[in-house]
Amino acid sequence: MTERRGYHQFCGVSRALDIVGERWTLLLVRDLLLGGRRFSDLLAALPGLTPNLLSRRLKEMQEHGLVGQRRLPPPHAATLYELTPLGRELEPVVFALGRFGARWLRAPAADDRTDPRWAMVSLKRRYVGTERPLCAELRVDDLAFTVRTGGPTAELVDGAPPAPELVLAGPLRSFGAWIVQGASARALVSEGALAREGAAQALTDLARAFGLRP
Repeated sequence: MTERRGYHQFCGVSRALDIVGERWTLLLVRDLLLGGRRFSDLLAALPGLTPNLLSRRLKEMQEHGLVGQRRLPPPHAATLYELTPLGRELEPVVFALGRFGARWLRAPAADDRTDPRWAMVSLKRRYVGTERPLCAELRVDDLAFTVRTGGPTAELVDGAPPAPELVLAGPLRSFGAWIVQGASARALVSEGALAREGAAQALTDLARAFGLRP
């Protein structure tokens, strides 16, 4: 195995890059922001990342205290990799990189991979705050996500909530049109690109909480 080379600079930026600057590390952080993932899930989400390299990166992240493991009880009997509180401190770093890189995003190229979870990370970083408590379920393709707003931060995690005030469902391309391309949520619902269950005002409140067009 090739020995890792550090920058050997007494500087917080260079020391941070010593820890998270290796290829795939920050993308693994991004993919763990919404909740724990199995090894196979992480591998499937990142084409080009080999099993050996994924094992190495996860081991390094555990050694630095960024990632921990949790064993699910039967009948699931799977090991989840999860961000630790220290690892979660990288969330604003991932958000800042997303904002910086978004200016070069246009339509996906033919060989570009897309993923509903990446869209949800993009949505979460757009949160502008609201005092209005709201629990919504977003169904993107075959995945469900819980969104809770109210106060200075939003919660956005894998899985459906038990009793959402609003359910918004549709394909990833429709959510992308709303989140990334600036389409109106009401227009997408009217066109049938998105399906809404719940009050129209709840959709308006959700959109405004994330600085999007209602």
